[in-house]
Amino acid sequence: MKKRTVVLMYPPVGSVWHLPMGIALLTAVLQEQGHFVTQRYGHILGVEDILRCYDRAGLEAVLATIRSSEVSIIERYSARMWLEEASAQTETHGDTFRVERNNVVYVSEGLRTSHDDIQAALTAIENRRKHLFYPYFQAELLLLDSLQPDMYGISVDTERNVIPALILAAMVKEAQPKTLVVLGGNFWPRVLDETTAQQFTPLFQWVDAIVYAEGFQPLAELADSLDAKTVSGTAWNDRGVVRLNPRTSSPTHFHSLPVPVFDTSVRQWSPEMVPPVFTSAACPSACGFCAISAASDSFLGKARMMPPSTVADQMLELHQRHGVTRFDVVDETFTVGQQLALGRELVKRGFSATWQCYLTITNQLLDKEKCAQLYAAGCRAVQLGLESLSSETLDRENKRWNTPENYAQILRNLREAGIQTHVFLIVGIPGEPIQWAAQWPEFLREHGRNILTIKAGRYRLTRRSPEEMYGTHHALIEPLPDAGRVLHLNRDFQYRDEGSGRSIRKDVEAARDLVEQACREHWAYEVTSTLPWWITRGDYTWEQLEEQSVILRTTGVKTPKVSHIADARRRLSRV
Repeated sequence: MKKRTVVLMYPPVGSVWHLPMGIALLTAVLQEQGHFVTQRYGHILGVEDILRCYDRAGLEAVLATIRSSEVSIIERYSARMWLEEASAQTETHGDTFRVERNNVVYVSEGLRTSHDDIQAALTAIENRRKHLFYPYFQAELLLLDSLQPDMYGISVDTERNVIPALILAAMVKEAQPKTLVVLGGNFWPRVLDETTAQQFTPLFQWVDAIVYAEGFQPLAELADSLDAKTVSGTAWNDRGVVRLNPRTSSPTHFHSLPVPVFDTSVRQWSPEMVPPVFTSAACPSACGFCAISAASDSFLGKARMMPPSTVADQMLELHQRHGVTRFDVVDETFTVGQQLALGRELVKRGFSATWQCYLTITNQLLDKEKCAQLYAAGCRAVQLGLESLSSETLDRENKRWNTPENYAQILRNLREAGIQTHVFLIVGIPGEPIQWAAQWPEFLREHGRNILTIKAGRYRLTRRSPEEMYGTHHALIEPLPDAGRVLHLNRDFQYRDEGSGRSIRKDVEAARDLVEQACREHWAYEVTSTLPWWITRGDYTWEQLEEQSVILRTTGVKTPKVSHIADARRRLSRV
């Protein structure tokens, strides 16, 4: 096998608080085969480049505050507000760009307004010099002059970074015509298949291959051959026709994956490095609305797990390399049993580690002792999908393990154990009476002390979810034609209002406003906005966060109300 020079880029935009799991793990796979790999964390570097143009000295002071563990919550709040103001003043030429609370928002005007996504992408490529990240991409091209890479891989995971990724791909291909330009990431399995493939043909003037499956095997094969024609899970251009090679028939064994490699020259926006850890693929639960595991080679099959002993070995290796003791477990779900087994393995190695993870809210958590055992193992924060207060809705969504009447006790048990809680709520699930969604504000007021952060969103018809693929809700909603919207991860739809005498959509919007207002009134809203993600607040206890919340509020920090909240209350009072 010939040794190649490879660049792997995670492009703008993404979460500046997190390190990219995908390209870090792919780097380790390729390095194990002897290739020379350079990583580029454009989601951090690109955003910093833009803000540096606004005020270089100001940004450096803000980053110093963000990355310090010795500053007050008021200083952190001032840094947060500087970022919001600086990003609001950035010239975007019609696109949307903001750094706010716990998110970096970027929306391409073309994708927002056009009904032909590929044409919008081509227009953005043609007008690249006006693009927000063009100066940053120009600086990135200077690196290529010295590296002369054989392959340049760009990871895309959302609509936010697909247009920047395509612009970058075009610039790389123009600057280095002999370099194999490859697109990959979780985005492509959800938009690229036999029904849409030919719409992507124009993009292949800039792109040599698109990996639409797990990247472990395709990237290794591409680095070896520099030819996509026979590479598994890859789309390529065959004289104007897009061919999709089948996925591998033998998914990668997770126990064989090497320890991920991170570029330590780029720091996430936190006082310390908190690396992600990936221990399984796919999710055996298959909730109706969810498509998070669509990229896995075992999608809708049995999840592939990394043994707890291997996870412990990898954590220990990352500790030895970087001095880290906190980890961000990014699996779709990290079960109680897996976590307890990991804790036992860490004890065997004499290593103490802590982590946050996604966890299903099963009745197993009604056992206070079990929650205490989770904390003792190393679990410090969990993200829980509550979704609905209606058992009937949860049953319809294939989420039968959720028991709404037990939510309050489970949240109390986790808090008493010292484990931070994040909850997901969905408003507007098809077929659910709006009265159920309208109960969330009262639930949050009554039990919010045991909740640290909340993500409340409207129901989306997500591509590659069971509901989108099998039409299980089509008696309740009508998917709208979207032939040209191939770069959107959610499908437009409308509720079927027949016989109701009301607009379900307007009721859902009103309920969403009520829930959002309840989130803003939640005790931790300001402090967790100022300390975004467990990455930055994982070293704080519940009590310390409560104290800092009081400091913010007593110094005049106040979140504005949701617009038209009075109208929303009036509308739902008549239901």
